[in-house]
Amino acid sequence: MAPPTVITLKTSFLAAQTRLLAQPIAPSRAWRNANDNAEDGIPEKALDDALFRLNQLLQQHSRRVHAPQATRHVAEQIDRLYWDAAERYIEQNDDSGLRMDDLAESEAIEALPPTWESEREANALPLEARRYSELVSRLQELNERKKQAESAVAKLRQMKALLEPFQADEEGRGVQENLVTRDGEVEKELERMKLLLARVSGRVGHLLEQSGGSRGSDSSDLFGGDGTAVTVDDVEVEEMRKVKDLLGRF
Repeated sequence: MAPPTVITLKTSFLAAQTRLLAQPIAPSRAWRNANDNAEDGIPEKALDDALFRLNQLLQQHSRRVHAPQATRHVAEQIDRLYWDAAERYIEQNDDSGLRMDDLAESEAIEALPPTWESEREANALPLEARRYSELVSRLQELNERKKQAESAVAKLRQMKALLEPFQADEEGRGVQENLVTRDGEVEKELERMKLLLARVSGRVGHLLEQSGGSRGSDSSDLFGGDGTAVTVDDVEVEEMRKVKDLLGRF
């Protein structure tokens, strides 16, 4: 089990003290005996009613002032004071220049020793030394994940910068609506173009047959299949190649 932190210890201490302050108030037995024997003593019913009302107010005050959130906040302030004191001590007595806030930097994390440097202190405090090693290992693991996330973010930002020219303006105008999407306008236009090309190819082939120069022609070509014409399939292959080249940059 890991040793408790400063926040945990101070929260437990403050909670115990607030519970003591919230305990119901009751007069001692000696005071009650003296009150019963006095000629002008307070009636027992009036005393009980007053104590009941007082304890109610005490409980309400404790719930408002000593709420768990307030106790946690005070414990965090105490923890911050400990950190500030440690940082001032390091600044005054350590020449390495390391600050507490530097532990969020990759260079400082990578420079941390994997085990506690002082063997004497490690033997005297084995639990703390083991916890230090575990925390350093965990911190270095998180640092590697942070680097991977930063690299992914950089790639995404680069991709966003490259794709910004393709974004539509505020009025919806731009090249975004011209991108090929399933059941989109471009797909419909391509279907109509295929039909048109088929008709034109058939018509040209028919004219060439009439003129006697259409032997060996391929109806899938645009102008009779001489091997140099561009077909619709070639256009689609070329567009796919461009998309793959763009994605290959990342």
